Amino acid sequence: MSWSLPEGTAASGVSFGSFGELLQGALPDGEDFLVTLPIERHAVAHFYRSDESETLEVCPRWKTKSQRLAQSLLRKYGESGGGQLFLASEIPCGKGLSSSSADLVATARAIEAHLGFELPVDELCRSLSEVEPTDGVMFSESVAYFHVKGALLERLGFLPQVEVLSLDEGGQIETLEYHRRGAAHYSLEEKRRFRELLDRIRRGFQRGDLHAVGEVSTTSAYVNQRFNRKKYLDLMHAVCEQTGGAGLITTHSGTCLGILYDRTEADHAARCERAQAELRPYGQVEVYTALKAPMRPPSTLDWSSFDRT
Repeated sequence: MSWSLPEGTAASGVSFGSFGELLQGALPDGEDFLVTLPIERHAVAHFYRSDESETLEVCPRWKTKSQRLAQSLLRKYGESGGGQLFLASEIPCGKGLSSSSADLVATARAIEAHLGFELPVDELCRSLSEVEPTDGVMFSESVAYFHVKGALLERLGFLPQVEVLSLDEGGQIETLEYHRRGAAHYSLEEKRRFRELLDRIRRGFQRGDLHAVGEVSTTSAYVNQRFNRKKYLDLMHAVCEQTGGAGLITTHSGTCLGILYDRTEADHAARCERAQAELRPYGQVEVYTALKAPMRPPSTLDWSSFDRT
């Protein structure tokens, strides 16, 4: 069921998604980590405080993770009473595009707006991880992030020229269920390799070298293939090479695969169109744009078309 905002002044927050992960694995010390690719798809949250009820209601009702987070933050800062939390998103659910993480971050930002101050970033990260393993979408740039324990490893920067051509293989994967299965178990040799890949992707960001980043991202997609198999991974790799893509990117706990393109390269539009034509017989094809700059305030978003169900 869709909803409309009630009268009154809301405290609002916004977040964005990430197209899967440029890199996901574990380090030799056992810490699980990932590297985000923020995209121009958003989630918004609107919180209305009420003294007339002790209950915090959420719309849509099934978004109970955001409800739990809002309740936890309000209790932590001594807020009594209840209210209403409204959520809307343009990020598809269950696809590995950080829709759940974006809902949580938007909720936290709305509660921050209500409280009148920003939470310390380490506290925000911990609060989110207490609800579920959360992607690092509280940071506008790409980051290396310890998603299970909820802590920043390092900021890497923006890839403003990136466009992702996505193929959705269909279905949905729920984040908590994926992690509950203990999906990713790596050998010590693989963990050492992930440490090397993290060093390589760091250097790629420092040089602004998308092809170096893409090489790492492609490797990550193949190393993790046994945990969440993508049946069209080899096809996507072939199309990437045929159309001059910089590499592959996968949603390690989702259903989408992507080709990384540099929008500033010559004939990009024609090459991307050729790739789309090749891929359409195999699933839903869509184009996503990487976030180019820090997050805009909620008031600048036209969220009238966002999904509210």
